[in-house]
Amino acid sequence: MGSSQAGLADIDSSSLCNKGSASLYFATVGEFDGLFQSAAMVQGLVEVAPNSCTNLVPDGMNKVILTFFMKDSRGVLINKSFVPDNATKVDDTIRRVCVNMQQPYRLFGSTAKIFSTYVNATCPSGFSPAVPAWIHQPGGLTTYNIEAHTSGPETPWRDVSGREFTDPPVLRVGSLQSVGSMIEVNPSSLRDHQAALALLQAAKEFKERHDRETQERQARVWAEQQRRRAIYDAEVDKAEESLLRPSDDVCAQYSEKSKYKKGNSVALSGVKLTMDLNSAHEALVCNGFTINPEALAKAGGIEKFWTNPREKTFQKTLADGTMVFTDVETRPPRGAPAGADFVVITVRIRYRLAEHVDASGWKNIKSAFTDKYRVGKHGENDVAIHVRFKDKLGQHFLRLDARDYRNGSVSQYSISLL
Repeated sequence: MGSSQAGLADIDSSSLCNKGSASLYFATVGEFDGLFQSAAMVQGLVEVAPNSCTNLVPDGMNKVILTFFMKDSRGVLINKSFVPDNATKVDDTIRRVCVNMQQPYRLFGSTAKIFSTYVNATCPSGFSPAVPAWIHQPGGLTTYNIEAHTSGPETPWRDVSGREFTDPPVLRVGSLQSVGSMIEVNPSSLRDHQAALALLQAAKEFKERHDRETQERQARVWAEQQRRRAIYDAEVDKAEESLLRPSDDVCAQYSEKSKYKKGNSVALSGVKLTMDLNSAHEALVCNGFTINPEALAKAGGIEKFWTNPREKTFQKTLADGTMVFTDVETRPPRGAPAGADFVVITVRIRYRLAEHVDASGWKNIKSAFTDKYRVGKHGENDVAIHVRFKDKLGQHFLRLDARDYRNGSVSQYSISLL
């Protein structure tokens, strides 16, 4: 029968949409408890034609009791209960409201006067009781959907004189105009009415200003989001381009050696200590490593990514399923003046093997390490080999470490250069 769409409503802006094939009519009892004073009003009937929407909250109100009518297959008016999802169904404290089926009406007054006259009351002349359906509360949803379809003959709604109706009166005047006589024609009620009109007009002007400012703010936010998205997309494109493998001639300088005999020549994944950032990036790509281009873009671009002191990780997968990660840390050289360029200060390769290797396999890995890196003094134990060497930049360390050594077998190990 009904559904609702998420989103908080403004003080007096919430749409009721008829998704059905028959016209829907509703009367409202509105209440406003605001900054200046409390006020209330009754009005009806408002028509919602098939496949159309209308604002269900009278201007300036923030709490509304809704009572629905439609015609059955005979064209006779019936008092129908529609309660969309997430709407607050009327409880036993509000059993009936007064409606007028002889003429359209909109009447203003104090909250106490309106409710004592038109809610759970003996209806005044021209008005008759009907059963309300639900209450729209402050902060309710922005849109409620109802499907009104003509059904077979149903129990007709009758006024206090027992009359049935086929042509409901529809309210067609402006949103802040009053129709019919006042609830009481005396100075007190007149002041209440004028105060209510002033309040409604102030609320309407406030809402219009608020809506205009909200639209302008949303337009600025949207423009800024589009600008940032364009920058981000451009950075993603640059990152993807930077991850394309250079020519063989360029990559030749970053090829891994079978043996290293000088400390300053040692490289891991083609990356050396003190290497500039562009060369480090190029070396990793040449050796088959990659990274999600969006990670580069989110960092603000390739340059900002590499000049961040946090560790950078590239990866690749070998033919046997082994995953290889290269972690690179960059920062200005020790003792360099402020503003100095970032360079590589540590490199680590981590191997996550596709299968565990036994003690013999780990022994072969250690042997291959010592045979490849002949650059200094070696220290060895069951789980690691440490190499210390010097070059013109100072003392450095090269380490092989088992990361999950279990009874001689390993599934992960790393080589670090720092």
